[in-house]
Amino acid sequence: MDNTLQDIKDKLNIADVISGYIQIKKAGANFRALCPFHNEKTPSLNISPQKQIWHCFGCGEGGDIFGFVMRYENVEFKDALKILAQKAGVSLPEYRPQNPAEQSEKELLSRINNFASRFYHEILIKDKRGAPALEYLKNRGLTDGTIKQWQIGYAPDDFHSLEQALAKKKVSAADLVKAGVSAKNERGQIYDRFRGRVTFPIFNYFGEVVGFSARILIDDGKSAPNRPSASGAGQAKYVNSPETLIYNKSKILFGLNFAKESIRKADEAVIVEGQMDCIAPHQADFKNVVATSGTALTEQQLMMLGRLTKNLKFCFDTDTAGRAASRRAGELALKHGFRIKVIELKNVKDPDELVRRSPNLWQKAVSEAVWFLDYYINLAESSFLPGSVEQKHYLSREVLPLLGFISDPLEQDHYILQMARRFGISEKVIRQEIRPAQVAVQTAIHPQSSGNLLLEKEVLGGMLLLTEFSERAKTEISPEDFEHNETKQLFMNVLTNVDSSRDALAKEAVFMVESQLDELGGNKPALLRELFKALALLKISGLKKRQNQLQTEIKMAEMAKNQAKIEELNRLFAQVSSEKMKFEAML
Repeated sequence: MDNTLQDIKDKLNIADVISGYIQIKKAGANFRALCPFHNEKTPSLNISPQKQIWHCFGCGEGGDIFGFVMRYENVEFKDALKILAQKAGVSLPEYRPQNPAEQSEKELLSRINNFASRFYHEILIKDKRGAPALEYLKNRGLTDGTIKQWQIGYAPDDFHSLEQALAKKKVSAADLVKAGVSAKNERGQIYDRFRGRVTFPIFNYFGEVVGFSARILIDDGKSAPNRPSASGAGQAKYVNSPETLIYNKSKILFGLNFAKESIRKADEAVIVEGQMDCIAPHQADFKNVVATSGTALTEQQLMMLGRLTKNLKFCFDTDTAGRAASRRAGELALKHGFRIKVIELKNVKDPDELVRRSPNLWQKAVSEAVWFLDYYINLAESSFLPGSVEQKHYLSREVLPLLGFISDPLEQDHYILQMARRFGISEKVIRQEIRPAQVAVQTAIHPQSSGNLLLEKEVLGGMLLLTEFSERAKTEISPEDFEHNETKQLFMNVLTNVDSSRDALAKEAVFMVESQLDELGGNKPALLRELFKALALLKISGLKKRQNQLQTEIKMAEMAKNQAKIEELNRLFAQVSSEKMKFEAML
């Protein structure tokens, strides 16, 4: 496998691979780009074609082409390996997973769901039992090509049709339950989960069927447990697959497998609620649309979208539930640095209806989307009497907290001044209201551990690159100063003179410091000053934690009235404080 990985690296230029995902610019012998893994406006991601590695000075991420693809595509190593092997034209040896039993079960569940998708699709288009469902879909405006592309099908109004078809393939009923296509009642009887329903396969990022959302043909507005009735009377509108080993609904966006390239090209994703709301725009050639499938937007889903774009447009249903879903999704997306607009639907209940009425009207609505904050500010003006108590309550509850989730201080100030001017609220009150959200957004965008990881890599890179820095650093820092296991192990290797020339982390750390030297115009004394600052900051961080720990121990000793322990802890606290002052003087 090592030879295969090296073969892929030899045949692919890391700059070419990364430029296929994001825009990069030449910077001397290297390249630079805006990092796609955190919110930034100044490029801090550096790429070295010579070393075949990348590193971001903003968030501390870095590695080789495999690490980049894993992070960007949000996939495991084996999937990144497949992607890059295909790009390089390299044949892969048989993959041997760490947990063969689990991998084997995943593959079985995937085969079951993919078979079910083909089975239901065949019934829809070739079996007389699917005729009413096919007529329903055609009446909804779907073409034969769309039905085929999305593998839409029909589950017969029968308790065991899929089970019997898979039994011929020697698949057990227990495995059907694990795959989510069958269910088990309280008496232990197993039956087909989907019956008398149109089936929409749920695809993962790579286009494999992992589950289903199944819809009744006739919606009578009532809700009841799923019963085997082709009429759909009294049934729940949708029945969905349960979570399985291959299906986690919080990590899947309906239609993303078809939309990802269009989202990347347009640098914009439109998010809707239902399957038909997603499929209808795709059929009309608006392919950058995905659906939440009626559930709340999650952080994992935003992470996947964030690899493709930071620009989102929400188009949820116009009812109360749709507005609430848009509000929750917007708050979460703002917290993670997304730029959000709202597509306003007028005289229609959902995107599907608007697209069927006129694709041009859909295009116009998308192009005229308003900024997320402006949408809620406009609602405050149009829905309440100016200056009324109800309007102030709405602003306090629904609008002001959103301002705190804006990461750009200039944009935040723009809205604070606008709110103060339009609604007569003092700037001081507004800033007090948004403070809790500001803390949350800072935590989300700037994880606490990223700063120390950067310092640890910088110090290690300096030790590996410059002897004069390494000799001093070895006397000042210890393994306890490193929070991360991988950097701690590399530090131990440096201390014991273990050859780290082939270590991926070592290469990244050295590249990080070499990039600093380039930024400083080759000024080595200036680089040494920066490295000693990094060393000091790393030590200060650890000493602050030690102070906090000692303060806790002192309080406990005081509660126990253990005077000897108090004196000993105070002596240690004074030593740590003195050492901290020494390193603070280096800054």
